[in-house]
Amino acid sequence: MKEKAVKAYSIPIESPKDLIDAYFEVKKKTLKEVFSHIVYSQRGKAHLKFKKEDRRELRDRLLKDWTYSKHYIDSAINSVIGLVKGWIKLRNRGKAKSKPEITKKTVYIKNTLFSYKNGILKISIEPRRRYLEVNLTKYEYLPKDFNSIGGLLLTENKLIITFKKNVKNIEPKGWASFDINLTNITALINGKIVRYDLKQLYHIHRVYEKKRRRIQKFSKHKPKTAKKLMQKYSKREKNRAKDFMHKLTTKIAEELSEIESGAILENLKNIKSRVLCKSRNLNRKLSKWNARQFQFMLKYKLKWLGLPVKYVNPKNSSKTCPVCQATLVAYRGRLMKCKKCGFTMDRDVVAVLNLQMWGSGVTPKALIAHLRAMMGKRLIDQNSHLSIKVYQP
Repeated sequence: MKEKAVKAYSIPIESPKDLIDAYFEVKKKTLKEVFSHIVYSQRGKAHLKFKKEDRRELRDRLLKDWTYSKHYIDSAINSVIGLVKGWIKLRNRGKAKSKPEITKKTVYIKNTLFSYKNGILKISIEPRRRYLEVNLTKYEYLPKDFNSIGGLLLTENKLIITFKKNVKNIEPKGWASFDINLTNITALINGKIVRYDLKQLYHIHRVYEKKRRRIQKFSKHKPKTAKKLMQKYSKREKNRAKDFMHKLTTKIAEELSEIESGAILENLKNIKSRVLCKSRNLNRKLSKWNARQFQFMLKYKLKWLGLPVKYVNPKNSSKTCPVCQATLVAYRGRLMKCKKCGFTMDRDVVAVLNLQMWGSGVTPKALIAHLRAMMGKRLIDQNSHLSIKVYQP
């Protein structure tokens, strides 16, 4: 069975500033027009009443004095309608705090506006008069094994390209499970417990948290300066964290590809909304937790390689005995102990054992017996060059 896999890459580029500015103004006008077609029910629920005739009339109006390709108007209207519909959903759930605004200068380029041949991407700016040509062969990090290129996103200084690939799903020879914590990721890969260190990522978040606190101290006296600094350091923190996660997930995807293993992940959908606001300290910790980002990156990279990903309910995964399924209790430090059978193990190791059993339907009896026999010794996984402590009294 073949499926479509998607990857997005960005390349630096000198963008046509006039197009970006014109597109930005068109989106602002479109937002104002589309927003005027929102109606409210007696219960206060918002609904968009934007008919085909309204869209056609808006399109004709925007095309007056428009010198660029007409399809840019279409993409601007589609983009704004999607933005408004997303806002309506949030607003009706009580989650939207303010009305949507057009703040970023980005241009969505439909596949009808560009062509790709012999490594050259040719983008239409003005029909039959002006084009933007980009030589993709200059960028070695771009994938070579793609089948087509999807929509493009043009910003003021870069071009984001979507690559598509028809992949044939591989029947995995095994499954790897992952338990994502604040300072490490514990995994069970090919019968071995592996621990990936996230302390560097945690340090990145801590550094910028302290910077934000210092900025907040003078925000009342210099609000504009504080806002600029907040945007600057928030963007820098996001980029550094994203770079760290990209490198880590690429490494893990390559390891799993070598052994043709699928991945079993925890179902963490809406996890932050479920646990946020319980305490200030917990909120701060969760803001440094990149679990969903890790899962998203690993999933699409494995899909590109034809490897499957499963999600399982993580409830009580670190509190259930993998031997007898009884409830574990805290023993010493991060150790958990089963009162029924006496099994004692680090809570992260217990979690990946259970996740793999629940996701694959197979009990790793040999591994459990091996871990029992370790008796407090330290394992070193030579493949990952990362130390792993397996606790057993």
